[in-house]
Amino acid sequence: MRIQLSTALLLIAVTTINAVPTPHAPTTTDAIFDKLKVVYDQSETSKDCLACVAVLVTTKTLDRHNRSGVLKAFKKLCPTFQQQPTDVCDGMVDRYGAHFLDVLRHADIKGDDGKLICYGLYGRCPAPPLPAGALKFPKERPVNPAAPVHSGKLVDVLHLSDWHVDHEYSAGAEAQCDRPQCCRKYPEASAAPIRAASSWGDYNCDTPAKLAADMLTFIPKVTKADFTILTGDVPAHDTWLGTIESTQEVEHIAYETMSALSSKIYPTIGNHESFPASLFNTPSTGSDKWLYNSLADEWSRWLPDDALASARHYGAYSASPAAGLRIISLNTNFCYKQSFFNYADTHDTDPLGELQWLIHQLQAAEDASERVWIIAHVGPSMSDCLRSWSHRYTEIIQRYSPHVVAEQFFGHKHYDDFALYYGSDDGVKSAANAISTAWIGPSVTTLTNLNPGFRVYKVDTKSWNVFDSLTYVADISKGAEWDATGATPDWRLEYSARAAYSPYAPLADSEPLSASWWHNVATAFETDDVAFQKFWLHRSKSSGRIGACPADGACPSEIICRLKNGQSAEICPNTSGIYRRSLDGEATTKHRSNHDQLTHGFISADLGSVLHVPYTSDEPIHYVIKRISAILARTSLKSLVTCSYIFFNAT
Repeated sequence: MRIQLSTALLLIAVTTINAVPTPHAPTTTDAIFDKLKVVYDQSETSKDCLACVAVLVTTKTLDRHNRSGVLKAFKKLCPTFQQQPTDVCDGMVDRYGAHFLDVLRHADIKGDDGKLICYGLYGRCPAPPLPAGALKFPKERPVNPAAPVHSGKLVDVLHLSDWHVDHEYSAGAEAQCDRPQCCRKYPEASAAPIRAASSWGDYNCDTPAKLAADMLTFIPKVTKADFTILTGDVPAHDTWLGTIESTQEVEHIAYETMSALSSKIYPTIGNHESFPASLFNTPSTGSDKWLYNSLADEWSRWLPDDALASARHYGAYSASPAAGLRIISLNTNFCYKQSFFNYADTHDTDPLGELQWLIHQLQAAEDASERVWIIAHVGPSMSDCLRSWSHRYTEIIQRYSPHVVAEQFFGHKHYDDFALYYGSDDGVKSAANAISTAWIGPSVTTLTNLNPGFRVYKVDTKSWNVFDSLTYVADISKGAEWDATGATPDWRLEYSARAAYSPYAPLADSEPLSASWWHNVATAFETDDVAFQKFWLHRSKSSGRIGACPADGACPSEIICRLKNGQSAEICPNTSGIYRRSLDGEATTKHRSNHDQLTHGFISADLGSVLHVPYTSDEPIHYVIKRISAILARTSLKSLVTCSYIFFNAT
């Protein structure tokens, strides 16, 4: 949560700027480090988009002169500025540092790429314009397409997400440690932990294998699911450690463990499935063939050959679990802001052609009168999905919903949540215009401040719409008590969505939990705080540890805005700070459970906060540097370190 090597990268770049008009920037590690300490002590931050771009330009220049010196400086600076143990800093630099610098080398930093990096990674540039023009589809949308017909017969479907089992979890280890991943035995750990981890888990740690196994034992007691969907993120959050081989081994163990379930599993790829975690190559940056082949080999337990062939190419596939239903598993990591390979060529919204492949699959389903479920990890409604990709995805949903796309399912957030799609982008959001629901599944992991959970959907066998959603949880705060008494987790039905919310949005027994109904539920939240607080508790899987969202503040309206927001291009207010990240892991409204934002912190400081200087893209950079140099003496970088926080912690 405190890893900020990106601060080092930024400070190096600022040092270079401050050195002008000296013709040669410092090139030795010691010289760079000494300069950075001076800048840290004497400078102050300000916020400006194009000054952030100028910093990227100089960083790129410095990297061309002495990459090894830059990487060594990262390692030296990280413990100083971020109070992280040396092994964590070294591991993060070794795994991510060169990749980030490679992106800068390939990117058009003075053009749109630089501005998008400063927007997506650092929040310092305005949101870029959405892609011009509309997508072209093979056929026009049918006029008044037939509404789906329900059979009246329901089957169960199990939804698992964000597994994140930590095989190094150690009962009795420190749960409040100084590393991104706690509940492990580290060499220098004290004999008396501040808070000892129970054998069943902790709110500040990933899932112990013991808890996951117990959950899999419990599941058959409450459902005989026809099939299971798994919406990604199998490995733990120890992203400063590991190798390709260890990542593959962890994934093999997880899929082997889950295969104990009697139902067939339809998985999707999470951001943590890659190595390094959250980095997914595009054609201009490299290849992830090893990853897609490895996952396809694991998924061969459940998927047919044609689906596996597609998975080996995109990390995506289409398969049919039942007559009339097609599951399309997408690799949405190509919209993930924290995969900085996505910034190497920002003019290409669809670098692997996956969105065109999705259109082809949906058109085939429409022609065959099939219903479709879309499953993926990172939801396009989420703020960490690139808005250009999300916008194109929304166009596709609007074209093929609700007559083809029956439901969408995602993970990543760790919360129990949902988001809605509407039939047009004209700002009209009504029950009549709500066309699709994005079901965001609760995580198995407790990280951070959440109970473990899973969902069971009651699904009609003809329309393939969800008629009820049942969330099951265990109260992990009782972990120490279970250890003391020899008891096992108290898995229980937390709530039925139909039973919990139909009092606020009446629904006939013969009707599904449609997007229109969820719109009415979210609208009820606007005026009924009892209803909203029920949702807020369910969101944390009844941990009650994600902080308050009181009716007399801005928080509820901001959350409801996001519920009614199917694409990241729509900007919801954040005056309450509800989506800020907490550094200390305490229960707070501002804390998110997304550990992806934690582990890449060394790459993603608030670069634009370093400088405040007007800049135009056609202005000579040496002129900008002169003006920046003139103001650096009276500005300070100190607040940068405190505001740059966490980048790669994720969900």
